[in-house]
Amino acid sequence: MSYHTIKVCELLKGLHGGNYHFIIEENKLVHISRYAMFSKRKNNVICYDVDLSRIKDKTVLEFKSLKSGFFDEVWIYPAEDLAIDLNIRRIQKLPITILNNYEIVHLSKKERALLDEWNRYFKTMLNYIRKEVIEKGGQITSTYLVDIHIKDDLKYPVSFLIPYSENARSMSLNGLTKQIHQIWIIIRILKEFMPIKDIYFKQAPYGPIASIGSYSLWYEFDLNPHTMCNGILWHILRNTSNIPTQLERIFNKAWELKDKGLATHLALRPDIVFTHAKNCDEFIQNPTIKLIIECKNNDYRFWKKDINNQIKLYAEIFEPEYMAVASLKPVPSYIKKELERYGILIIDNVYPGGLGEQELITYVKSALR
Repeated sequence: MSYHTIKVCELLKGLHGGNYHFIIEENKLVHISRYAMFSKRKNNVICYDVDLSRIKDKTVLEFKSLKSGFFDEVWIYPAEDLAIDLNIRRIQKLPITILNNYEIVHLSKKERALLDEWNRYFKTMLNYIRKEVIEKGGQITSTYLVDIHIKDDLKYPVSFLIPYSENARSMSLNGLTKQIHQIWIIIRILKEFMPIKDIYFKQAPYGPIASIGSYSLWYEFDLNPHTMCNGILWHILRNTSNIPTQLERIFNKAWELKDKGLATHLALRPDIVFTHAKNCDEFIQNPTIKLIIECKNNDYRFWKKDINNQIKLYAEIFEPEYMAVASLKPVPSYIKKELERYGILIIDNVYPGGLGEQELITYVKSALR
């Protein structure tokens, strides 16, 4: 091995601790693997042997994420500094928005096509959230991945910075776009009823995120005993004599459907729920559901299996007075008719400016009046 060769190692943990090196080629970001003579992977670490002469006089852009999720800056430094200790590299720390100046070259043709959807739907939703909440003095708090996109108008979803696996990028992007769609729908609904200030979008919440008249709105409503309300239901279930009859019926029905093989897991986590209860204690005593809205942001063919093992189960287990599926993409008419028989309305094209946007708002207003 010549003295010009250096070893560059990366931790392959997606956006939860991964660190990735790119070489800036004019306006393009080229991953360090393109310059490697040899690579070796062990577990979640991969090391590249790179000939320094191939990247001489070029610049490295290093992207780091932490297990906690913070990744709102990038490091820029001369490529030659890869040969020296980290603490003496000539690092310039810049905001993550610097990525808007470059093209990511490792994306597949399919992923480049997805950028059209990102720009048409999800950047539009993010712009709406900024305009209706952030620019009016409010604050949205969600996962770190969502927060960075609300805070900064980025050209690419950060998920696309994962260089080693298209599948890892896809999984990250699916989670990101799902949350953006859900949050936009909630903000869009709340705008019809009240000024929007600070909202904390937490999965498995300890309580509702907003009140509309005599109803409470819950995000990622989670009736799994060990997670909802910081495990309050788990403590109650350990003493069966304290379980209210209606709550016991819900759990019995969920277990029954799972035992029959109709569900792969307990179907107890709808996306958006309106209840009469104002908090967890009230819900335990009166677990009635006014309205469920399940959100779908992918093409119907990717979630059609959810019709039987999720959506219909929610209707049977929770027995909501009203239930709707808010789909970003079109849904076949025969599927809409099928679910109508179960009292479930499918509203498609639910996105900013889509035909379903106002239809959903009208439906919610009618259900809550």
